[in-house]
Amino acid sequence: MVYLYITIAVVILFFGYGAWTRKSIYKQVDQLEDWKMDIMNRPITDEIAKVKGLTMSGETEQKFETWRKEWDGVVDVVLPDIEEDLFDVEELANKYRFKKAKEKNKLIEERLMEVEDQLKGMLDDIDVLVQSAEQNRTEIGDIKKLYQDLKKHFSTHRSSFGKATDLIEKRIEGIYEKFSLFDEATKSGNYIQAREVLVLINEEIEKETSVMDSIPKYLVQLQTNIPSELKNLYFGLKDMEEAGFNLEHFSFEKDIETIKETSEALISSVHKLELEGMEEKLSELNEKVDAIYEALETEAVCKQKVQTYLDQIADKFIQTDEKIEELNEDAQLVQQSYRVAEEDLKNHQKINKQLKELTTQLSVIEDATINNTQSFTTLQKMVEDFNSEYEKLEEALETSRGALDTLRKDELKAKETLKELKYKLLEGKRIVQKSNIPGLPSYINSEMEDGEEKLLAAIQKLEEIPLDMAGVIHIVEQAAIAVNNVYTLIEETVEKSQLAERLIQYGNRYRRKSDETSMQLSEAEMAFRSFYYDDAIELASTAIQKYEPNILEKLSEKEEKNTVSV
Repeated sequence: MVYLYITIAVVILFFGYGAWTRKSIYKQVDQLEDWKMDIMNRPITDEIAKVKGLTMSGETEQKFETWRKEWDGVVDVVLPDIEEDLFDVEELANKYRFKKAKEKNKLIEERLMEVEDQLKGMLDDIDVLVQSAEQNRTEIGDIKKLYQDLKKHFSTHRSSFGKATDLIEKRIEGIYEKFSLFDEATKSGNYIQAREVLVLINEEIEKETSVMDSIPKYLVQLQTNIPSELKNLYFGLKDMEEAGFNLEHFSFEKDIETIKETSEALISSVHKLELEGMEEKLSELNEKVDAIYEALETEAVCKQKVQTYLDQIADKFIQTDEKIEELNEDAQLVQQSYRVAEEDLKNHQKINKQLKELTTQLSVIEDATINNTQSFTTLQKMVEDFNSEYEKLEEALETSRGALDTLRKDELKAKETLKELKYKLLEGKRIVQKSNIPGLPSYINSEMEDGEEKLLAAIQKLEEIPLDMAGVIHIVEQAAIAVNNVYTLIEETVEKSQLAERLIQYGNRYRRKSDETSMQLSEAEMAFRSFYYDDAIELASTAIQKYEPNILEKLSEKEEKNTVSV
């Protein structure tokens, strides 16, 4: 029973699939049939008939017959064959030969595509032929007018074409002969060939129009403008040479001759109507002419600059020479009192050497200018090099002068510093005397002796000949450190002495409070008289703080108030 159901289901599926596939194939057949009918009903015959309005001979007649036969072949043979193939597809579908039916449908579709391509090519060819004939009819009149204008322009301006006149005339006659070819092709029904001839005629007219517009301009430049410029250049060279310019270092005459030869060769090319690249060639010639003018102008400007510079540098150079001589004299004097650094001595020697070299260099420039042995363009470069070296000399001169001035400046500064240190040391002693303190601790006296010794050593160092400023600066710095240190110690010691004295005096009110307090204050007094002021402050403050813990702050505040009131 199950087997029966399965069999029935398989049969149903088979017939269902067959019905669906057959329906799909019938649908494809209908589409291909519609396509075939569309092709058959197209007005191809009408399109072909358009050609009948043209001259039916030659190429036109041949193409007409070819197109008619092609269309008849499509209608009478190809499409009926496709019709039979479509019937075959339906029969194959009815017999459930679906694969074969689909393959045949594919072949029919490809065949119809081939027909479409064939008809498209045919219609395109018809359109080209008909349009060619139409364009020929509408354009021939305009092109003939262009030709007449060309001939008229030639006749009117033939004198401006030089030796190219005959060649241009022959080419114009060649254009005229092509009109006969156009007429023959048209009469023979060869409209496409006639079209090609007409397009060629139009291109040649445009070309000859351009040629006739260009040749007079080229010849004016080559036969008039450039020769005139070359003539002006030649006379300009002679005038400059007579004015004292040395132009032998340039190749101006050779360049002018080369331009002249090139110009003559280009004239020959124009007469032969070899005009390709003529604009660029003329531009190059004009650039070469301009380059010579520019070089001559540069030479003239350089002469003016060189002469102006030489006039200006003469007095300035003398002043520099005087400054260097003054520097040498000062250097000799300074060396008697100072120990001048080896580097500074070398710089002085270098400056004198630079001066000699620049003097020689300036003489060469002046000699070349007077005797006209160099171009002024070259002299201008020599002047620029000279000026660059001269600026370096002036800079070195300023540096050396500054170094000498610095030596003297350091000497004066050192003397002023020693004077200030001497006064400061005396001021420190005055502070000690004025304060009426018992005396100074031994280490401060030692520091004071050291400061005095260093101060004396610095004074003696400053009196040495030659003067070693580096050594002077060093020892003055040491003396300054020693004296400033002593002065600071004296101020601090006086303040401590005064504080210790006030503490001891203040603490006397507490001597009767206890024997210990009295003993501590006595010890503080002994330390004070022995110059141990730090110990005196410590002992006295310790004795008093049992009764007044803030005694140090209290005395400080009192001292500040007294200072303010004063």
